Amino acid sequence: MAKLTPRERVMTTLAGGIPDRVPWIESGIDPVVAEKLLGRPVSVPPRIRMDPELMDILNLDNVSVNLKPPDVVERTFSGGVDYVGDGLIKGWDDLDFLRDQLPDPHDENLYKPINDYLKHHKRDYAAACGLRAGMANAYLSIGIQTFSLMLYDDRKFVETVMDIFNDWTLAVVEHINEMDFDYVIISDDLAHSAGPLFSPQIFRELFVPRYRRVVEKLKKPWILHTDGNFLPLIEDLLPLGMSAIGNLEPAAVDIVQLKKDYGHRVALLGNIDLNYTLTRATEEEVEAQVKLRISQLAPGGRYLLASENSIPSYVQPENLLAMSRAVEKYGYY
Repeated sequence: MAKLTPRERVMTTLAGGIPDRVPWIESGIDPVVAEKLLGRPVSVPPRIRMDPELMDILNLDNVSVNLKPPDVVERTFSGGVDYVGDGLIKGWDDLDFLRDQLPDPHDENLYKPINDYLKHHKRDYAAACGLRAGMANAYLSIGIQTFSLMLYDDRKFVETVMDIFNDWTLAVVEHINEMDFDYVIISDDLAHSAGPLFSPQIFRELFVPRYRRVVEKLKKPWILHTDGNFLPLIEDLLPLGMSAIGNLEPAAVDIVQLKKDYGHRVALLGNIDLNYTLTRATEEEVEAQVKLRISQLAPGGRYLLASENSIPSYVQPENLLAMSRAVEKYGYY
């Protein structure tokens, strides 16, 4: 097969085809890691998820930006990490405050830096837009404990908060459809390592209809991102029509079994470990895990290499370079 461009490689895989090699995509790379890789300070506009030079250094196949609505929460910054605390939206009287925190989804200033970035840096890469359908924003902004209680004490309030975020996202999708994105990543975490955050019944009643509103309006292929063991929900998720599911935490999901059970229906993304492999392992161990995952998951196509989430500040830059070398060494079909 002739060598494909990064964009062709990603889009072929998302369409269910077999590319020239396994694509490597990431939804974001922390500036701390980027500065170590580049040997210079990194400053990118808000909502840009990676310095444009990183694609060339790492041989990544994508660029990535973020158009998620903000979470209305307490925040603490420590050691370069943004820690999310309790939600600030506790009752009906807080809804005007919530609406005030959301930028105007039709303000061109929201999109201009992104359009400029894509114009100058997309080149032959696949361009990803990070988005949320609004459900994670709702449970974070209310607070997971209060949200869970309100599901039974005042469900109308929960649904109203979800719809405020969902409506904002729908307005943003109008613009995404006209922008130079190739695919969208919808990131509403649905699970922890032991299983879903909410029962399948709650998921079907509250989450699925709001997902459907977004994806029916979206004119781009999309990837579902969720942490944790979401498998009890998978038969409710697949009819929504995503092209891939990620990022598949090794501690929560057996990706090899998932490939056997569902690889004919949806592409799989990720599963390279952040707890040890990319953060504390040797370069040889990184190479070994990438080689193993490619050997297990690449046959038949529909696998995109990635970390189990995104690249946080504590990843070793040498290990990202080792991952880059490994996909070049072992990733070709």
